[in-house]
Amino acid sequence: MTKSDRTSRRLTLWYAQPALAWNEALPLGNGRLGAMVFGGVEQERLQLNEDTLWSGGPHCYDNPQAYGHLAEVRGAIEQGEYSRTESLAQNMLGRHKFQQSYLPLGDLFLDFPKRGKPSEYQRTLNMETAVSEVAYRIGDARFTRQVFASRPDEVIVIRLECDNPGQITFDLSMKSPHPSKSHALPDATLSLTGHTGPREESRLIGPWEGEGLKFTARASVTAEGGRVVIHGDRLSVEGANGATVYYAAATSYVNYQDISGDPAGKVGVYLDNIQGKCWEQLYKNHVDDHAVLFERVSIDLGGKASEDIPTDERLQRVARGAADPLLAEQLFQYGRYLMIAGSRPGTQPLNLQGIWNDQLRPMWGSKYTININIQMNYWVAEVCNLSECHEPLLRMVGELQSPGAKTAAVHYKAGGWLAHHNTDLWRGTAPVDGAQWGMWQTGGAWLCQHLWEHYLYTGDTEHLSNSYPILKGAAEFFLDFLVTDRDGYLMTSPSLSPEHSHGGASADGKSDGRKSATICAAPTIDMQILRDLFAHCMEASEILGIDEEFRAKLTQTRARLAPMKIGQYGQLQEWLVEWDNPDDPHSHVSHLYGLFPSSQINRRDTPALFAAARTSLMHRGKHRGWPGAWRISLWARAGDGDQAHDILTNYIVGNLNDNLFNGKQIFQIDANFGTTAGIAEMLLQSHGGEIHLLPALPQAWPEGSVTGLRARGGFEIDMWWEKGVLSRAAIRADRNGTCQLRAGVPVVIKQDDNLVKTDEIAEGVISFPAAEAQAYVVVPA
Repeated sequence: MTKSDRTSRRLTLWYAQPALAWNEALPLGNGRLGAMVFGGVEQERLQLNEDTLWSGGPHCYDNPQAYGHLAEVRGAIEQGEYSRTESLAQNMLGRHKFQQSYLPLGDLFLDFPKRGKPSEYQRTLNMETAVSEVAYRIGDARFTRQVFASRPDEVIVIRLECDNPGQITFDLSMKSPHPSKSHALPDATLSLTGHTGPREESRLIGPWEGEGLKFTARASVTAEGGRVVIHGDRLSVEGANGATVYYAAATSYVNYQDISGDPAGKVGVYLDNIQGKCWEQLYKNHVDDHAVLFERVSIDLGGKASEDIPTDERLQRVARGAADPLLAEQLFQYGRYLMIAGSRPGTQPLNLQGIWNDQLRPMWGSKYTININIQMNYWVAEVCNLSECHEPLLRMVGELQSPGAKTAAVHYKAGGWLAHHNTDLWRGTAPVDGAQWGMWQTGGAWLCQHLWEHYLYTGDTEHLSNSYPILKGAAEFFLDFLVTDRDGYLMTSPSLSPEHSHGGASADGKSDGRKSATICAAPTIDMQILRDLFAHCMEASEILGIDEEFRAKLTQTRARLAPMKIGQYGQLQEWLVEWDNPDDPHSHVSHLYGLFPSSQINRRDTPALFAAARTSLMHRGKHRGWPGAWRISLWARAGDGDQAHDILTNYIVGNLNDNLFNGKQIFQIDANFGTTAGIAEMLLQSHGGEIHLLPALPQAWPEGSVTGLRARGGFEIDMWWEKGVLSRAAIRADRNGTCQLRAGVPVVIKQDDNLVKTDEIAEGVISFPAAEAQAYVVVPA
């Protein structure tokens, strides 16, 4: 793609005024550094983050007294004393009760002289280049600012230009909400140093005594013409023809057990490494690096008429009922853009707000909630051809082994490892927040699904070999933790269905949101996750040719797990006991894990459970935010693209901020990623050993195309459709194997214009041998 192609408006968000609030500013990132660009005329503000700047420090959350209460809690569950169970289980929480939070680093300001009222103002974010630009005219002078966060050069760069010479004048300053000091250095560099301080316990955020992480941020300035003047805690550029600001930052974080790093030294290296590189070279390095990832996937859903209308105005039009297919395209690519900007190999995983946060006490600590939210962040990675961006999460799963093994031993006297419903930078694995939320042992097991999914998409046996001990350790914990119920089934106890209370302590015996008890035995999601965990561990063992005896043990244990049940309303039961309430449209749909992201419930292999899951999905209604995003994928798996599209248009879009961050009242980035994953799931599915093209295409997208999506088994897929029917597809294989294809219409396979022999293995499914590095064309028969 040429530079002129990359500057098209099709994938550009744009606005006719500066951002007044944080959720109007535009996000940039290189995986480690995050910036929110406001685009002001008299003052430019970049709100800044560094992905390892968290509160607290290395800490073990385990509670040595917890195990002493386990038998009593299990006994209360067995007796049906659920209110008492909840009270007793509070004694099993970790120390501290709350984990730590992700923090802002500070702000960088450019203050400009007052010159008069601007005209022709535009503020943009080009997702194809990952460059934010501000342009406006004052009098006969046109001013432009471009900002980007470079992954290859580890700096944020601000370029200021004017078409009239000598017009670039501004003051540069930085500040932080933490104990800090800002001062100018003789080489036209502004330095900000500080540390995170002690804090008292607050809602959902733990206390900390003493200093925490140290940080350093520096901004250096070069100017063409004019001069740079040092003024104590700020730098001034006066009368320049153009100027460039280079920003770098780092913390003392080394790993979750070590914060002895040298942030000033790291920053010095970053700035030294760009010496001698001109603005144009830094720009090219950045755009080329971003393009390698972003340009792998394109999408066209028929959006053509609205790209010359500001993004915020388009959101308002959709809220009033207007159709805007281009907005769906942009939302899809925005999730991919945020993944590239927020998650790169070697960085921290995306948290509840990605890498963007301006609050000292963000909601839920802006940490890693692993009972759905962080998993949802990474549903995008493989199918949307960003497998490298999955690495931070996959690495974190491995890092949870050691603390998780200690928690298993201390809290449950069990082997293996586990993580409960939250973790943080310090890799806490004990139950936290409150027993009604935290007494859920299956968070780590769910994360293990990502290790397996990465293998299914990539076929990377080295990754599988490295992941196997992690999978095995997670399974070993549950071999020790599971207990036998009265019918001889194995079940988890104590546990809960994430963030949803059941009817065991309510007057009518029905679930009632969060008003009664949550703790129980064998919630459906646990059994589903364990079926996946054991199956993946068994299959990995067989592929690697190891651990035959352990594999046999898992096979026997898996067969004894408590089964999924269909209740009196035809619904999939959320709990082993029928507490479901069809009038309770709760946001969590944890028992539908088996439909998506798992595939153990599906139309062909488990038709009764599939119908029950669909009934549950209808009972739970439609929601905004991440619950709505999950429902897009669930309805896609149910084969109902129109229901999925209705949620996308009427619930997700209606909850977008002007900058497309999801959550007008509370920002959580998982909804952005879940929306992208949901759109992909509407267009392509590849579970159950077959590739299904256009499985849930809505009537609202009768013509379109998508290129570059990935399918399990090592395939890359391009598709075109007309009048709601597949017109052509291309399949590229990255390894030898068999491709099983479901296209919705009779098709033939060609290679180099020659027909490829296919076998019909089921109604509507054909199979053909696919060779590594070969491409195949699919056309209607």
